[in-house]
Amino acid sequence: MEPRELLEALVAVVATLGELAATVAGPYGDVLLHVSPRSLHKVLETFIGHLQDTLKHPGNASLAEALAGFGATPGATWAHVTAAASAWRDAVAALKDSWARLAREATELRDACRDVATAEATTAGTATALAGDLQDKATRWERALDNLVAKAWQPLLPLAKEKMASAEAAHEARLAAASKEMEATTKDREEAEVAGIAGGAATRRRQRAEVALGPLGRLVAACDKATAFPRELQRQLRVIEATLKGTNEASPDVPEALMAKVAEAEQLWKASSLLARRHLLGTLRDIRRLLSSPPGGPGGLSGLTVAMQCQKAIKDIPRLLQEQ
Repeated sequence: MEPRELLEALVAVVATLGELAATVAGPYGDVLLHVSPRSLHKVLETFIGHLQDTLKHPGNASLAEALAGFGATPGATWAHVTAAASAWRDAVAALKDSWARLAREATELRDACRDVATAEATTAGTATALAGDLQDKATRWERALDNLVAKAWQPLLPLAKEKMASAEAAHEARLAAASKEMEATTKDREEAEVAGIAGGAATRRRQRAEVALGPLGRLVAACDKATAFPRELQRQLRVIEATLKGTNEASPDVPEALMAKVAEAEQLWKASSLLARRHLLGTLRDIRRLLSSPPGGPGGLSGLTVAMQCQKAIKDIPRLLQEQ
């Protein structure tokens, strides 16, 4: 990838995160996860913090300065050059680890939301089926109850004295049975209503998780692509360190080819730092605010605002690559 493309990949992570925040913004957009901390918003706030820490690396590598001073500055030694190269290598290695962690966190969050969508779909299906079964059962109870009530409230015909006591007992038994069936019908109706409400709530939770899955999948892809930035810097540093080992330490003249390689790597390193400080870190602060704001909240902050900021950052990349 070209330097411009490598930096655009960093912007893409922020832009996609902004899209995700806009999608799930506000209290009704949060997803209840099945893993700690059980809130999509809280996980995203942590992710934003990690991304901020990853982006704000120091922009000055000092290797070019050490090479320029070698042989020209009293007291400057080749050890200063190799120490600067080693420190830069360690910083890039830490940066690579940070981007790997971000990619892993994005993947875990996507998988957690997918698990929620699957589980809530099952819960909704079970609750809806139960509500239907209970409703059918209550309907059957009602039909039986109607027949039983009709019989129970039939007037007693004049009977012989010896049969009246038996008829009255049977009449009372039918009334008691009708009362029990009425209680059973009412209970089934209430349980069906509760199951229906539970099914509806599970459906809404599933829908919220499914809405988040789209931008979460794009965030995973963006983070994976952004890991190319530290990998490319590591590749360039390996070439530089190999050249350093083959350079004559006794000679005060530093090969121009080596200086050119260092300048190219430092240009990319510095441009990424400028990109973060002038554009991306401020945009991440806006994304954090957007996440907790309901749609149409105060300040006019929206997903479109974040997208426009990221477009501005992309347009500025060629100029940042030219700054010394």
